Amino acid sequence: MDGITFSAHRDKEETKGHVSEKDGNDSALQNMIISGSGALGIATGAAVGTLVAGPAGTLIGAATGALLQDGMKSVAGDIASRFTAETERERMGAVYILAQSQVVQRLNDGKKPRSASFFRPRERKKGKILRAEAEELLEGTFLAAQNAFEERKIELLANFYTNVVFRDDLDSSHAAYILSLLESLTYRQLISVVVIGNGTLMNAIRTRDFRGGGGLEPLQVGVLFELYQLVKLDLVTDADASYILGVADINPSRLRLQGTGTELFKLMAPLALDFDDYGYFVNAFQPIH
Repeated sequence: MDGITFSAHRDKEETKGHVSEKDGNDSALQNMIISGSGALGIATGAAVGTLVAGPAGTLIGAATGALLQDGMKSVAGDIASRFTAETERERMGAVYILAQSQVVQRLNDGKKPRSASFFRPRERKKGKILRAEAEELLEGTFLAAQNAFEERKIELLANFYTNVVFRDDLDSSHAAYILSLLESLTYRQLISVVVIGNGTLMNAIRTRDFRGGGGLEPLQVGVLFELYQLVKLDLVTDADASYILGVADINPSRLRLQGTGTELFKLMAPLALDFDDYGYFVNAFQPIH
């Protein structure tokens, strides 16, 4: 499948000795971008100015693109002002940089974001105004990054948000559920979804289950139990519709994604993985000769 390869706030009036809320958020956002740049190993320089001040009009594109960009900056500034620990700033800053870069690239390539209503505040019963769905989802993405002790998830989270805001066919509540999966599953489980969804390795691994197969290697035990959790979440199934009632019933070569598992796979793309990322799957399920 494509995409996987193996290799806004209101300003307060300024008073003497104080800065506006907007200025405070911009300063916090700049610090977060600097931290994120360091974590990603890229130069800050012009990136800080562009990401804080906003890209030039030619980069923003259509009106919906402007709503998307403005909303990202607003949420990022608010989040940056609330979290000051360096590790938090690094993770959330990295997500912001990666997602903004992808958003700008797609807009410049002529890609259209989802409908404008996704990026505008919503009115609910009794006239209560709720934030835009895009802003709620972005805050959730930042908070998932803040808690991501497995920091390799950062790229997956940035891809997730970028993909959601360019897809009109994905319900925002379903997207929120998928985000909860991204946060709760281990990095290795998420890469297992990628491996199974891509299919490249599936013809070069073990072609039978583990029933009556004797003892298991420690690596096999770990990976099998992680896969079994994906089965219980209805993300993964057997291609022949065979029941998987326990880890011994898993035939690695017949595993396929289903339902939300397929959506999770799509929302993590694009990725370029090397053997350090997916080698555990190959080593755990060596073919039987």
